[in-house]
Amino acid sequence: MPKVLKLAIDTAEHFWIEAGAMSGPPAHRHQIELPNDLAEFFDDDSRDDEEVPLRLAGQPIHWRPLTYRGTDYGQWTDIWRLGLLTPRMGGPKYAQRVVMFTRVVERTNQGWLTFYELQVANASSAQATRWRATSTKLGTTGGHAGRDYGWF
Repeated sequence: MPKVLKLAIDTAEHFWIEAGAMSGPPAHRHQIELPNDLAEFFDDDSRDDEEVPLRLAGQPIHWRPLTYRGTDYGQWTDIWRLGLLTPRMGGPKYAQRVVMFTRVVERTNQGWLTFYELQVANASSAQATRWRATSTKLGTTGGHAGRDYGWF
């Protein structure tokens, strides 16, 4: 029987996660929290610079904040908060849906650029079901209301 290699999150092309309630202004909750191990999906430069180049298909790239919370707010927590595209940038509603990031590497005039294309689907949709079925790794975040995630 051939050995199946497990794909690590830092080499996966696609990563999806249930959004949950989200953080941010109540009118448009657009900040998603990721445990440290899941934030490794985003390349080292994005994590070091605390900015992720993000876009919706066919739209321009926006550099969005990716901040490590660490000891912010007087407590230790090993999570990152990513500001997704706001309604002003054409971003959809995220809360209680499934968010998918696809890693894209393109050659530009300045060299190679890694950015992330964003898709959002309802949790019970055929699209979200396909993402789950295609995943080589599935898991659930910790905490009182764990959120499912996967990558492929």
